Amino acid sequence: MADEIEATDGEEIEVEADVTVDVFDVDGDGQPDTVVVTETSLVDVDGDGVPDIIQQVVTTAVDVDGDGVPDIVDQVTTTAIDVDGDGTIDVIDEVTATGIDVDGDGTIDEAEVTEATYVRDDIED
Repeated sequence: MADEIEATDGEEIEVEADVTVDVFDVDGDGQPDTVVVTETSLVDVDGDGVPDIIQQVVTTAVDVDGDGVPDIVDQVTTTAIDVDGDGTIDVIDEVTATGIDVDGDGTIDEAEVTEATYVRDDIED
C-alpha cells in the first residue's frame, strides 16, 4: 500500500506503509491473550527510489489475568534514517514505552519510557 503525502514545499513524497496484526492464544483457553500490531513505514524523501526513513512501531498487549483487558502494553518505535542519502542507515533511534496494570483494575499503574539512539561513527563530513 502506498500513500502520497504532500510536503510543505509542495513536493509529493511517497510513503509506503504496512500493518500486520497477530493474535495469540497463549494459554489455550480459546481467548486471545496477546495481540501484536506491527506498523512499518518507508519514506523516500529524495525521490531516488531508496527509503531514507524507515519506521517500525510494534505494539504488544498482553492480558495476563484473563479478564479481556490488557495488563501489559508495550510499544517499541524504531526509526532508521539515511541522513546523507547514500543508501546506508546513519541514525537509529529506538523508544520503548511499557505500561503495566499492577492491580488488574484496567488502568495502567506503572509506566516506563526508555530511548536509545545509535549514530554511525564512520560518516565522512
